[in-house]
Amino acid sequence: MIQPRKIPLILIATAFAAAQTTIPAPSISAAGIVNAASLSRTASATLAPGSIATIFGENLSSATALAESLPWPTSLSGVSVTFAGMPAAVLYVSSRQLNVQVPWSILEFGQTTRMAPVVVTRGGMASIAMDVTIGRTSPAIFTSSGMGTGPAVAMNSSDGSMAQPARAGARPARVGSVISIYATGQGPVSPTLPTGRPTLDVNRRNTILPEVLIGGRPAQVLYAGLTPNVPGINQINVIVPAGVAAGDAVPLQIRSGGVTSTDRVTIAIDSAMEPATTLPTATAANVWNYLSRQNYRQNFPLIEGKRQLYSGIPPHNNLLTVQLSPNAEDAVNRKPGSFPAGAVITKDLHGPDQTLLLSYLMMKLPGFDPANNDWFYSTRRPDGSFGASGAVAGCINCHARSKANDYSFLANVTPNPPPNAAAVQQFLTNSNFRTAWRLWPGTTANQTSAAPHGATVSTWINEIAYDAIQSRAGRMPDGAMIVKENFTPDRSLAALTVMYKSRGFDPANNDWYWLQQSAAGTAMAEGRVQGCITCHNTVASNDLLYTGSIAPLPEPRSAAVWPYLQTEDYQKKWKLMPGTTAQMPGTSPHGALITTYVNEIALNAINNKRGTIPPGGMVVKENYMPDRTLAAVTLMYKSEGFNPDNNDWYWMQRTANGMVPAEGRVAGCISCHTAKAGNDYLFLGTLK
Repeated sequence: MIQPRKIPLILIATAFAAAQTTIPAPSISAAGIVNAASLSRTASATLAPGSIATIFGENLSSATALAESLPWPTSLSGVSVTFAGMPAAVLYVSSRQLNVQVPWSILEFGQTTRMAPVVVTRGGMASIAMDVTIGRTSPAIFTSSGMGTGPAVAMNSSDGSMAQPARAGARPARVGSVISIYATGQGPVSPTLPTGRPTLDVNRRNTILPEVLIGGRPAQVLYAGLTPNVPGINQINVIVPAGVAAGDAVPLQIRSGGVTSTDRVTIAIDSAMEPATTLPTATAANVWNYLSRQNYRQNFPLIEGKRQLYSGIPPHNNLLTVQLSPNAEDAVNRKPGSFPAGAVITKDLHGPDQTLLLSYLMMKLPGFDPANNDWFYSTRRPDGSFGASGAVAGCINCHARSKANDYSFLANVTPNPPPNAAAVQQFLTNSNFRTAWRLWPGTTANQTSAAPHGATVSTWINEIAYDAIQSRAGRMPDGAMIVKENFTPDRSLAALTVMYKSRGFDPANNDWYWLQQSAAGTAMAEGRVQGCITCHNTVASNDLLYTGSIAPLPEPRSAAVWPYLQTEDYQKKWKLMPGTTAQMPGTSPHGALITTYVNEIALNAINNKRGTIPPGGMVVKENYMPDRTLAAVTLMYKSEGFNPDNNDWYWMQRTANGMVPAEGRVAGCISCHTAKAGNDYLFLGTLK
């Protein structure tokens, strides 16, 4: 992997003047506050959240200094900067120039642009505020000159050379090769992080995917996000497109969120094609080296429907990141029934603090192990040493449960069956659903039930349905399948009922196909089964589903959150915070007695010691007076991108009479809960 840390720091930390020893109050000059890469303003915005800004002025600092450790501080040599009252991270200070990172939380929820007053404070003396326009994006590419035009800071990924005319340490980029472009102003990322923090072991991808133009031609973007270990610097990996004209000064541009960077930034292009890579031989060292050369953590796409650091299940019950090689992703999209030669699936396991613990891979190598579909398995530790590799019996035995899907649990390459009993029954047989699928989250095997589904039920769901539940998609996607085993009181199987989402089958009823079959496998009813439709339409708002909720997560505002809580019926359906009881003794400011509920997302994170609550997690605290009268309800809701500088928590207080005296980034809540920042701001519930 390219280590670009020193290059961007040098470019954005050039001193314009020597320090002065006796200076008056700092002042921001007419040149003002600009994007550190372009040194200019765009028509729509000057800066974006999390971007690197350059501030020009006089008497800005009495010393010249560069932040020498991470995270970057909010004060350097006695100089601090605020944007609309929010502290920026300070990288570099001198008498006439500052370089800072714009606060990630500068835009309120739903805002696309705003004016933010910027104030520089030095030794207790504050400058006159200067307004700067903040937009969602304001992309600009760093240049070798540091002046915003000319040769770009862009590297050939294969050897780390600059993509510039041939010289020592530089060569033109070849058509079909991967180059890495360094920029700032790409806007929000996922997962979010506080201002001034590096990315550590996790790639943080931009939520607004940029377009990249090379010589006016669009380039395929493999990765767009923060570069490792350098706050505020974007790295965009692209494939040089065919047909681009060769030359020493080919225009390079980024278009993001409707904003396009200048065409006066260039790279050098060689029309020769990048040599094709050959598959490695079946050894751990060769396979992992092959992946490292491809910079797989950045250039392989995430598996569809999964975010980075999602909560896994045994035997991989850590925070997981699963990625597919491009040809494996293509197979998932086309569903040919099996993966092609060279397909790779990788899985990184992280601890609660996001530290990398172990990496897994499975790679299809022709002729390696025909009896098990030629999959090569391997593990690698963070120190680079290898664990079990090859035809690993434990991996094979586990993945053979999903043999019908070419040994893959998460990446589905099996075509969806047509909506008829014979095809669906065969699909279930091939899928081995009782061992390869999951129980519906929050349910157990042989859970107590009622007519028409027997005394007890076990509700199994395929990965498509599981992802929709976890992401609160609001509606099951095409291919989602739910199988309910119906048992008699003595736990004998009585019947099997199936709901299967088949696009176009029955639009009037959300495209659900229904099947009921006897324990012997005879189809008793199928298709548009009126009894099923009539019954399940009573929960039409939950996509005709009785078990659990897939309602979309609400916007972080009281008008959306409170109705959501009522729909969720949290007092009946949510669990108490582990280790607490109803109306247990409380303290100020939460009343004499409290009852604390958590939703399934938060409960899973607490029970499994995930380190942090993932997006969508909610904690509801009912505050009671000594006579057990409800006084208020307070809420913490993890809404990604809402408040990166405070772990994305949204707070709300709602009184018993329906008033909302405080919500959003509530300063009192933040200042109090910061005492538990190591436990993701939670006083109750241990996350590690």
